[in-house]
Amino acid sequence: MTKKIHITAIKNSEKDILRSLSIQTFLDTYAAVNTPENINAYLAKSFSVQRLDSELNNTNSQFYFARTEGAIAGYLKVNTGEAQTEQGLADAVEIERIYAAKAYHGKGVGKALMQHAITLASAANVRWLWLGVWEKNTHAIEFYKQQGFEIFGTHNFLMGDEPQSDFMMRRKIT
Repeated sequence: MTKKIHITAIKNSEKDILRSLSIQTFLDTYAAVNTPENINAYLAKSFSVQRLDSELNNTNSQFYFARTEGAIAGYLKVNTGEAQTEQGLADAVEIERIYAAKAYHGKGVGKALMQHAITLASAANVRWLWLGVWEKNTHAIEFYKQQGFEIFGTHNFLMGDEPQSDFMMRRKIT
């Protein structure tokens, strides 16, 4: 377990740090199990400076860093309303991204970020907190189950030009 973990809102001035961490954690998680072409296409689309600018300025999206011992150990992105990647999920908050840096795996960073997401969903007075997770990411699926999430559906996710299937998981809040 890492020493005290602080969750702080990400400022626009920290966009470059967020972008670097986003790319690195995504590569650490998915590069070994996808083609380089698909990974590069996804990174170019999803983590461009323009895209992150737009997401950081969207009032229905919020980003947070997990910080410990002076280092950034992970990050969280939550969406409400029209920013959610699946529309039609009323009365819900979405965790779109939750990642711990590789050096902090197993040290409580993911749990701290998840608890923050639960707190945000509770404060928003919604019934559900939900997320999408690649069906082959068994480690993450088990972590989410331990946090009280259950599978309630699937949706398609495009990794470059390869369609993949995500489990949609949710946890009851209120």
